[in-house]
Amino acid sequence: MPGLGQDLEQFELARERTAEARRRTHLANERTFAAWIRTALAVVALGVGIAGYFHLAHEDGRLLVLVGMAFVAAGGLMGAFAIREYREVTREIESGRYRPGSPAMIFLGAIPIVLGLLAVLAIVLLRR
Repeated sequence: MPGLGQDLEQFELARERTAEARRRTHLANERTFAAWIRTALAVVALGVGIAGYFHLAHEDGRLLVLVGMAFVAAGGLMGAFAIREYREVTREIESGRYRPGSPAMIFLGAIPIVLGLLAVLAIVLLRR
């Protein structure tokens, strides 16, 4: 028959496991945030590269310079959304009411897709 000491031990073990799970969840949130920041920086760098290359290499490359500038702005926007999402998820984890899949994540994921399609369209129009 379990005694009070064994019940207390089980309670402590459960509390430690809960705290460890919360730490792992926060670390996962930080890794996700770092991935979004890396992606945002890559989008900015790509935009600078596109704008710089087409500004210097082509007289009629104004459309692609604008696309490059859109990439830079989108990368900044992605970074800002990533910060907001990181902070919101951190609050949700701490309050115990985390809900996966916010609309901001879908928006963040759509930015590079839309810009990539825009860049392809601009390149096709420039080739004509």
